[in-house]
Amino acid sequence: MWSALRLTAALLSLSSLVMGEVKPTLLTQLSQDWRIENIAILPNSTLIIPNSYTGELFGINPLHGTAGATPYYVTSLSPSSSAIFGLASSTADTIAVTANNFIWNTGQVVNGTNAVHLITLTLSGPKAEVFPFPSAGWLNGLTPVPGAPHYLLIADCHAGSLLRLDTRTGSIETVSTDPLFATVPSPTLSIGINGVHALDGFVYFTNTDQGLYGRLAIDREGFAVGKPAEVITTGINGSTFDDFAMRSDGTGFLATGMGINGIEKVTETGKTEMVASWEYGSSEISQASSGVFGQTARDRGTLYFATAGSYFGSDLPATGAQVFTLKKGC
Repeated sequence: MWSALRLTAALLSLSSLVMGEVKPTLLTQLSQDWRIENIAILPNSTLIIPNSYTGELFGINPLHGTAGATPYYVTSLSPSSSAIFGLASSTADTIAVTANNFIWNTGQVVNGTNAVHLITLTLSGPKAEVFPFPSAGWLNGLTPVPGAPHYLLIADCHAGSLLRLDTRTGSIETVSTDPLFATVPSPTLSIGINGVHALDGFVYFTNTDQGLYGRLAIDREGFAVGKPAEVITTGINGSTFDDFAMRSDGTGFLATGMGINGIEKVTETGKTEMVASWEYGSSEISQASSGVFGQTARDRGTLYFATAGSYFGSDLPATGAQVFTLKKGC
């Protein structure tokens, strides 16, 4: 979700894998009518992916060989929502989703349609609870508060704010409108705070427009403790960030599909390196969007990452969403 200027700059970036980078393994290739904006994972390493174009959720079992790589239907958010942007596993059997009705050809959210869907996976089928956010601009990434998963922290990427939802009561509060969350005015799309993940007293975040990765100190209930947000790093060679995965040691693996098309590794102290990268516009790996780490002893060191499947905001052809695995360097 990026301007023509970003596209022009990105086309001048890396055109092939360079020394020290690794090539991921394709797990699942989907058709051109698929778009994956985010990805979540359950304790048994089942991946939950959306078709962001349709508002449907699917599962993939990456540890079950070739057969497990075929997506199976989980549930649909229709008729409440038709587009999915954020996913998080808030408990072992619950998926939290940010969604709305979205006009893809203009990049606009239909006013008043933002919502968080809480999907509980039961033996009798998924059960959904919907929390409307009628005044939100565009809900994007979300994360549970560690130790208090009934609190969800949610990025409003248009308003440049971090919100907190109490799923027990439906109460919505603003955590922060820090300047590092803000958008940059653009004639096309404006996306400020995007991906968010909470860990060890901080919520880590990306800002797409500002091209930065940072963190905000929070308390045990997810509220800001009064300190301003801080920048950890900015994108290598001007790349911009979408969502990301986090290791337990605070190292982030950031999807940079909006600039250098790849995965950027960032330590807690801000040391950066490209783990893997491809030319922007590549049909081989089409716009990395999000990632998660495996949850079992077999795959805890494996990064699963998704691609959007098309270069939104450009006239490049759609290739279909993908899911990859990446082990070396992770």
